[in-house]
Amino acid sequence: MLRTGLMMLALTTAPALAQTSPAPRLQAVDAAVKPILHAGQFPGVVVAVLEQGEPVHVGEHGFASLEHQAPATAQTVFELASLTKHMTALMVLSLAEEGRLSLEDPISRYVDDTPEAWSEISVNQLLSHMGGLAHRFEAMPNGQFQIAYSTDQMLTSAIETPLESEPGTDWRYSDQGYFLLGLVIEEVTGNPYETALRDRFWAPLGMSQTAILDQSAIVAHRAEGYGVYEGELARNRRVWQFGLTSHFGVTSSLNDLMIWEAELDDPQVLAPAVIEQAAEIQRAFDAGESCERWGYARGWWSHDVDGRQITSHAGYSGTAYVRDMTNGQSVIVLTNREDGEGLISPMAIAWAAGHAAGMDVPEGGLTCWR
Repeated sequence: MLRTGLMMLALTTAPALAQTSPAPRLQAVDAAVKPILHAGQFPGVVVAVLEQGEPVHVGEHGFASLEHQAPATAQTVFELASLTKHMTALMVLSLAEEGRLSLEDPISRYVDDTPEAWSEISVNQLLSHMGGLAHRFEAMPNGQFQIAYSTDQMLTSAIETPLESEPGTDWRYSDQGYFLLGLVIEEVTGNPYETALRDRFWAPLGMSQTAILDQSAIVAHRAEGYGVYEGELARNRRVWQFGLTSHFGVTSSLNDLMIWEAELDDPQVLAPAVIEQAAEIQRAFDAGESCERWGYARGWWSHDVDGRQITSHAGYSGTAYVRDMTNGQSVIVLTNREDGEGLISPMAIAWAAGHAAGMDVPEGGLTCWR
């Protein structure tokens, strides 16, 4: 596999290493994304473009660890952050497809001692961020995260966090809601969240590098995390350990996510209906020139564009995923530079890579709200 390194900090290149079976490589994709990698100060980036679940481009740029000059490769394990949400949604929808829960069930059926204000919140409202819940909910003494939180502590904080709106009346992106969906999964399956997803998805598909974030674990090929602060690249020091992390906690490699995308394109483990349900818009927003319709589905943003359905999502740790569900084209981007205000988003890499590879999307991405 050809590894082309691009170190943002010193603008040097990592050593090229060859394997017997080079990864597919499109020069047009490299040409499109490399300026973005420089401008965005991304230490390490891996990019896959796939058609009908088969990779047509695998790009490996920069470093998983600047300190050790370890190249970022398709084996590097990254934090997916909010890309976790679509996996959580697919698990919940799979349980509903089997009749083990209903999307209209109240959350109180699965979580004990819920406040009266939550009595009208349904599972489906949590999936679509329509439960009226806040986004962040973990206790932050003196405005700082604690070094570790148990699931019980997180639930206590969730219960004590006031609603932002009456359930079902407004949309608000909510980590709290997807945390609660993890509790639903655990209650219905009788297993920890990680075990439930591993048994249902990851193990049958052979996704051996996919797990839940564990700060104390020794993880082969784990990427170091970085951020840009006052214009300078630095370690991001994100070492907090949370109990249940069904809202942001999956870690994985590009190799594993290419397996995952092949499953989403031609499902063997998932029911096709579940994949379609995850992409159904639940809360539509006013559309601009790029889309006929767009909004939040269940774990994905969903866009109707020229008769095609395109889903997408990003993660704060520096990840992005775009799927044209009609044409079978997709882009996966994993980086180790967290997102932040005023920074170039990893989604910019995804849109540019897809456009360069022939995906029918603008180079700068869909701007459905304009």
